[in-house]
Amino acid sequence: MPNITMLDIEDLKQTKLKPLIERCLEIRAPDPAFFGMMGHNPDLAESMYVAWHASFNLGDIPHRLKEVIRVQLSRMVACTY
Repeated sequence: MPNITMLDIEDLKQTKLKPLIERCLEIRAPDPAFFGMMGHNPDLAESMYVAWHASFNLGDIPHRLKEVIRVQLSRMVACTY
């Protein structure tokens, strides 16, 4: 049973997260579910998105390291996707 409810993306578009959600839909990353989970605290969601965007889209992190991070995160949560 989940510990947190997923919020509706359309409802979240009525908050200050709208530009961030539209950006993630445009570039197709991160998954909109990110905001569905993090949207319970819009300030935290905004900060996490800014950090994610800076690291993965603007930063100097090599692609190979990004893939290792993705795999490790998937393994940590037992995600088979």
